[in-house]
Amino acid sequence: MEKERVTTEALRGMKPGETRTFELADAYAIESGKTLAYRMQHISGYRFTAVSDYDKKTLTLTKVPKR
Repeated sequence: MEKERVTTEALRGMKPGETRTFELADAYAIESGKTLAYRMQHISGYRFTAVSDYDKKTLTLTKVPKR
């Protein structure tokens, strides 16, 4: 199974309120994905919540409007 990557295009393509789970290669990829999502908060009108599952190697991101 091919692993995904968290990209700016993927984050921009998410709709407000949408939750997406990324299946990643390892813990480093999970941390990199969270970092990218949190950095995107500063240039977009949205925030991202993140839930990491290191055993399953997944990162779940939810895009929510800033208040």
